[in-house]
Amino acid sequence: MSDRDLPTPRDPDPDAPVRPAALVLPAVADPPLTERRPWLERAEITDAVAVPGTDTPLYVAEDGVAVTTTGIGKSDAATTVTALLAAPSVDLSSAYVVSTGIAGGPPARTALGSAVVADAIVDWDRKHRWDRGDGDATPAADEPADRLDLLAYRPRDYVHRLEPRLVERARSAAATVDLREADDVRAYQRRYSDAPNAGPTVETGTSVCGDEFWHGRERAREVAWLCEQYGVAPYLATQMEDAATATALERFDRFERYLSVRAVANYDRPAPDQSAAESFDGSDASLELAIDNAARAAGAVVDDLVAADPLGLDG
Repeated sequence: MSDRDLPTPRDPDPDAPVRPAALVLPAVADPPLTERRPWLERAEITDAVAVPGTDTPLYVAEDGVAVTTTGIGKSDAATTVTALLAAPSVDLSSAYVVSTGIAGGPPARTALGSAVVADAIVDWDRKHRWDRGDGDATPAADEPADRLDLLAYRPRDYVHRLEPRLVERARSAAATVDLREADDVRAYQRRYSDAPNAGPTVETGTSVCGDEFWHGRERAREVAWLCEQYGVAPYLATQMEDAATATALERFDRFERYLSVRAVANYDRPAPDQSAAESFDGSDASLELAIDNAARAAGAVVDDLVAADPLGLDG
């Protein structure tokens, strides 16, 4: 469905609120990160609402699934999700919420294009980062623990552990999908000697959220260290919105119905024959594959949630 075929967004009506069965939250709509496009094409869009404070209009399909983009990063995501939760014109009391789209990932853990159903989301930005050589008598050693500390004022660990029953159901639903493979992506993946010699799979594990576009082996070691400190290592995916989405849902007592289903578009470090700059974006083919597979896997999850309502939200 092209944008010109979509209904014109209308003003919100608090007297007749939209009441979706599921809310899908990709980050971006614009090329080349067309994460929203598959969701506008999978079912007929019957309504569109211009909700104040959101990144893009809320589009509602005939199957009861609503989609809007959060925008990139935690501040955008928190603003969009809070605007939806607080809007009198939107009733999310019976809606499951699913973040989806692309992610980065460590090569040793996942094939490019693999779908990751998060069971924990770590906030990468809540930490101390030290320069031990700046006026410090003890220069930094080559270990993450010499550069990083957990945040000193930490009322809680900055880890969102998702509802296990929902995570397992989502993993099972996603596993029924035939994820697409691509020969050129497989060839690119083989440049990483530690990457799986396999096509995309469905995995469950930790997803790390940060506002920083980090890339490289040293940064990856730091991320792994942080996950170890929180007891949720190893991490399988990296992204920029889900900790904020989870926080907003917690504030509105809606966290138990939240899932994140993302596909790995690029690795978080260079291949042996690359610089960090050369490997940062992965490839056009791996980006396209991840957008497709994220929608396939998350689409199966959303369909199952809407059909089965495992938490009885509509009761």
